[in-house]
Amino acid sequence: MKICICTTPIRPVPTTWPPFGSMAVIQSLRNIGEKVSFYHIDYHRYNHSQNSEYFASQQFDMVGISSVVSTAYAYTKYLTQLIKKVSPKTIVFVGGNLAASAEVLHRKANADYCVIGDGEIIVQNLAKAIKEKKTSSDDLNKILGITYVDSKNKFRFTGYDHPLPADMIERPDYSILEDDNSINNYIIEKSGYPYNLDEDYNKSSLDKDYSAKSDDVLDSEPRFKNKNEKEKAKMQATVVVAKGCVARCTFCHRFEKGYRVSPLDSIINHMKMLKEKYNVRYINIGDENFGSYKNETIKLVKAMKLLGFQWRAATRVHTVNHDPNVLKTWKENGCVLIGSGIESGSPTMLKVMEKKTSLEQNIEATKAAYKAGITTTMQLVIGMPGETDETIEETIDFLIRTMPYYPDFFRNKVTFQLSINYAQALPGTPLYEYAREHGFIGKDLDSEEAYLIKISDTDAYDSDHYINYTQQPLLKALSWRPKILWRVFREHAKTNLNISLSKLSILLSLLIISINQIFKIRLNSPLKKTFDKLESKVKKGSRTSFNNYFYFQYGLKLLLPWNKLTYPFIVLLVAFKVSKGVSRYIRGTLKTDSRKRSESGTYWFFKLIFDHIYWSLNVFKKINLPKETLRKIVKIKDSDESLLIRQGR
Repeated sequence: MKICICTTPIRPVPTTWPPFGSMAVIQSLRNIGEKVSFYHIDYHRYNHSQNSEYFASQQFDMVGISSVVSTAYAYTKYLTQLIKKVSPKTIVFVGGNLAASAEVLHRKANADYCVIGDGEIIVQNLAKAIKEKKTSSDDLNKILGITYVDSKNKFRFTGYDHPLPADMIERPDYSILEDDNSINNYIIEKSGYPYNLDEDYNKSSLDKDYSAKSDDVLDSEPRFKNKNEKEKAKMQATVVVAKGCVARCTFCHRFEKGYRVSPLDSIINHMKMLKEKYNVRYINIGDENFGSYKNETIKLVKAMKLLGFQWRAATRVHTVNHDPNVLKTWKENGCVLIGSGIESGSPTMLKVMEKKTSLEQNIEATKAAYKAGITTTMQLVIGMPGETDETIEETIDFLIRTMPYYPDFFRNKVTFQLSINYAQALPGTPLYEYAREHGFIGKDLDSEEAYLIKISDTDAYDSDHYINYTQQPLLKALSWRPKILWRVFREHAKTNLNISLSKLSILLSLLIISINQIFKIRLNSPLKKTFDKLESKVKKGSRTSFNNYFYFQYGLKLLLPWNKLTYPFIVLLVAFKVSKGVSRYIRGTLKTDSRKRSESGTYWFFKLIFDHIYWSLNVFKKINLPKETLRKIVKIKDSDESLLIRQGR
């Protein structure tokens, strides 16, 4: 058969994470002799005319759309309908996390099949059935891991297949990316690699004098002019060691149960190939909980050191706390950075999220990383059901308590390094079902599709997608991220930056910055001098990019504490910023006249403020928020075959 696998654009610019899912499916189908093309929309960003011409001319028997995130719905629907229009006989199947919304994809987007879970074996079985024209319900029900709508218009899910065993997980075939001319987007130079990079590590295999340059990620021309230049460059690549996750966070979606680590020889041989063929010296380990298998991990990191690699990974707090020496061993064998999903500093929210870690365990893990000399990045998720001003205060207290373990490399950076995302309800998670149960997302297919369209193409950091589950005014909830950043920066300025500017100096600086912005001039100020001096101590490539807005914003944070007296003023700024974002969204999506478009932002500004005031004055309000895992609270009442998918793993 003639088959095509295509990606969807999931970010404003192409992600540097390789399309491992698409590559695995392509390799699997080629292993059974099928002819498979790769149409890499995420990288090439083909326009509508190019898409129409391609699928009309090719007339594929099957097209598989890799929708790795649920925010890809709008594009997946567009692409499915386009293919059906220009190539009516083509069978379209969808895989990836978006398949958790399988019935919406069938009923609303016109997809023929969805693949649920690891796709390698499932797509082989599906392709064989279509090739042999064995597509009756009796035949299809023998293929585990697919959904479809039967001849009686009934949604069917054939049940979960067994997760792919570790020894059957193939290493990615990078010739697929070479043929696609996208390889340079995934094997990239070390610019921006882990911040505390030790240039003296394994000098024999690393070129200390090489200075990385930035390339256009869409440039498909050869990266190097000659062989010597290629041999001189130090490249980085992403490697996935294991599949699955040992955790069950209530906001996170996945189909597969269990955690499978690829055989050690397979991983090492793959890394050797990356080193020898692409001159890779830096590895980004793409696992969600690297190190959960301790003994195998120790063997792997020692092998990585022998190969001359430096590396970074994401790990769990349990892995760190289980053995205080594990991070020391990792550091000795090339680890320069780890990330952990701390998510919250509130014991209540940790229970709601089902993190299965305590506040003290999170503190100890942060301390252990600092003692081992490994840079860490703190990642938080806020705005889950159960979040209140009190839980946000607990998170701020946690961040201040861990300030002594803030990575040394960041201590002179003016900005405090912290990632804060608002919770996003994704299909197949308890959070999504909580949203359905409490009326935030309708239970009918039209309402679910409307929600999927709303969150399409949104960034995780963007609050536009946020559903306010907190029974508190939206403006208050949207002020929590600024509040955390505001309060923590003031502590950072005092503890790490040792900024001692007087209130008068800061006021003068804000005036000068405003004049600079209005008249487009460059007068110096005490605040600018202080910030510039601090950033001069930071390693090149990791310094903050300054502008007038930056100086003014952080100067204001230094000048004003966040308390009951300043809150009304600060929250007005938050409302103004949010309303501008809403106005931009409306201008980009609604075909209304300019007067109505401008009114929309103004409307939201006053609505946010009015709702907040009304809520604050309402003495009869009742707040009943969860204080335990959402998994125990949610009661999914669907009785059809979508139930298993909604429950997730």
